[in-house]
Amino acid sequence: MTTRTGPTAPLVQHEFSGLIGAARARIDPPEGMYARTWGSSAHDIAEGSHRPLYATALAVSDGASGSMLWFLGVDLMVWMSKDDEAGIRAPLESELGVAPGGLIMHLSHSHGAPFTDPARAGAPGGALIAAYRDALLAACRSVLAEARAAIRPAVLGWSTGRCGLAYNRDLPDPETGQLLCGLNPDRPADDTLLVGRVTDASGAVIATLVNYACHPTSTGGGNRLISPDYIGAMRELVEREAGGICLFLHGADGELTPRRSFEDDVAAADQNGRELGYAALSVLAGMFPPGHCLEFAGREESGTALGRWHHAPAPSDIVLVAREEPVRLDVRNDLPPLAELRTALDSAPAGFGRERAQRRLAMREKIGDGATYDMPIVAWRLGGGVLIGAPVEFYSDFQIRLRARHPGLPIAVMNICNGYIGYLPPQEAYALDVYPVRIALFAAGSAERALETASKMIEALMAG
Repeated sequence: MTTRTGPTAPLVQHEFSGLIGAARARIDPPEGMYARTWGSSAHDIAEGSHRPLYATALAVSDGASGSMLWFLGVDLMVWMSKDDEAGIRAPLESELGVAPGGLIMHLSHSHGAPFTDPARAGAPGGALIAAYRDALLAACRSVLAEARAAIRPAVLGWSTGRCGLAYNRDLPDPETGQLLCGLNPDRPADDTLLVGRVTDASGAVIATLVNYACHPTSTGGGNRLISPDYIGAMRELVEREAGGICLFLHGADGELTPRRSFEDDVAAADQNGRELGYAALSVLAGMFPPGHCLEFAGREESGTALGRWHHAPAPSDIVLVAREEPVRLDVRNDLPPLAELRTALDSAPAGFGRERAQRRLAMREKIGDGATYDMPIVAWRLGGGVLIGAPVEFYSDFQIRLRARHPGLPIAVMNICNGYIGYLPPQEAYALDVYPVRIALFAAGSAERALETASKMIEALMAG
């Protein structure tokens, strides 16, 4: 990775050069399956489909060591129970024979996608969940194999832009002052958009990676269609204009929502998706050819003296490394024990009350009744760029601070990777009565502890 040292130092596009394959498969649920993901919904079964849901895989190798890293992006919202995620990821890890961190299974967090939790088998349409899980696992196996078969020499380059889709979602109720989960235009939101472009030896686009922090909550409980939310329209637009496969990397968006949120009509998702899609295309349009930088070419005399720049060959980084490390987090001392949460579920009223009780119990079961929990963080170095993922929902503060510690380094932070154990808000958020804090499993200061671990992992990766 080249560092600028003056105004005429080359402008460098951080890249990885190796072997990359991409593939994807549809994972739409069967008609009539349980699809209630919002406590406010008046329906349990979807009435149709808005846009397809996909599982998308990348197979990545440095071409020298023979080792392979695997990325699997899936259009699902969250893993609810321990069995939910383990029943899909564990078999894949075993079959791939990967070391810890060698597979990242990342959920798009699309709120229009159905739950896959086996514990929902008794709900209306829940009898179809088991067969859907079998089909989902088969699709994931297939798409990973196809990505391996498609592997070829490629360059992954990164560039950063901006998109104004995301807004803060801590909205004071004008009557009571209570903080609602809703768009608040008066508070700042991270607008960073990181785009990765994978091209083959001919320069054709194999895949586009779009890393952006904004909850896929364009629609809410009134939407009766299965939907990838804004990701669908974004993906369709980028693929039509750029070619290849578009893969969404769901960023650190614990407190962020799209401009149009919680609406009944999927038109809101399409508009939001187009906004992000055009922003991603803008970033792609400004990228250099693979394997090139922008270099100062000297002075040219004209009506005034001109400083000329031109594209020049630049070596791509070939380093490919994955690490997984735990960070020990303190469980909140006011978190009810499992026995109490099971009793609360038994007595919970139907509707959103029962939905909340189910989710609280499912989250607590994942970490047990202990006072601490070792949360895994996965970090990949792909040449001159880094991927960071964890099984939580970080606030955007996490990615802002992490990038500030490593200026100039493209860092794609991803929520909900290799599991799901809820929100990890920054320390200052614990002073607010907001939804992510109310349901958080871990004590204040946990996000900062995770930040320290992630930062040290990046330092080690880039030094190697």
